[in-house]
Amino acid sequence: MLLRVRPAIGAALVTAFTVALTAPSSAPAQDKDKDKALVKQAKDTALANLKKAGLDKPTVVETGNFIIVGSLSQEKAKTLGEVLEKTTTLTRKTLKYDEKEASWKGKLTVYFVPDNAEYKALMRRAFQQPPEGAFADLRAEVPFIVDPAEVPGKPTDADLYTSTAARVSGEHLKAKGTGAQVIPDWLRDGFGRVTAMRAEGTTSKRYTAYKSQAKAALTKGGQPPTLADIWGDAKSANGEVLATSFAEYLAYGPGASKFPKFLDGLKPSENVAAPTVTQGLDAAGWKEKDMPALDLAWRRWISAGK
Repeated sequence: MLLRVRPAIGAALVTAFTVALTAPSSAPAQDKDKDKALVKQAKDTALANLKKAGLDKPTVVETGNFIIVGSLSQEKAKTLGEVLEKTTTLTRKTLKYDEKEASWKGKLTVYFVPDNAEYKALMRRAFQQPPEGAFADLRAEVPFIVDPAEVPGKPTDADLYTSTAARVSGEHLKAKGTGAQVIPDWLRDGFGRVTAMRAEGTTSKRYTAYKSQAKAALTKGGQPPTLADIWGDAKSANGEVLATSFAEYLAYGPGASKFPKFLDGLKPSENVAAPTVTQGLDAAGWKEKDMPALDLAWRRWISAGK
């Protein structure tokens, strides 16, 4: 006996069947609820910490990847957010992040605290840390970075935002992959600085000024710099610009194809608990005997202004 279905009922059954096939699963909805919960937790935590520092009515601005908090205006917080997002896009692309690969859980809370008294109060009362520069904990239940927005001279707001973006970019570098790499400060900061500048534009005044400074550093002091000067114990006046330049050489210049292997070489192993920069370079194919040639290639690259 054939089962006959009236047209109206048949259409309804077909529609219901189609909806069942095309309707999204509950997983995305659950993910959204989880994301909302993480954001709420981050905001609540930030407000509680700022209250400890005496900031009862701070600005809180949320972007795609960040929660920006502090005593800055809404407009300035949004501008900072734009700089952070633009730099993060380039950072992830350069480091070849997978689309679903995350540097930390949820959105990163960025405490932007240019007021020195507020910064000191926040560090001491909320984080029980000495107020000594930027402070970050990416593995905390609520990942965060505290930026005192310190830039030498008379910085503009744009200078401060670029500085913050540079530090966050450097933290992305540290977190790449397993996050186990031994990333020295010069590499973290050098990579972050050049990435923030390149995100702003390679024709920007900031980037072109840096390239001029790097070229000038080759002849300052008479003796040409070497790579060992970058990670050696002795500090030089040109150390920061040279570190930025070599980080650019590795990540964006002639060394870019070997950069992932270099970072892999900085991961601890059973035999090497704390890999050195030279061991990372060795893993990338730059053996000890190649160091003079790498030195020369890097300096020529600087001179060419590329």
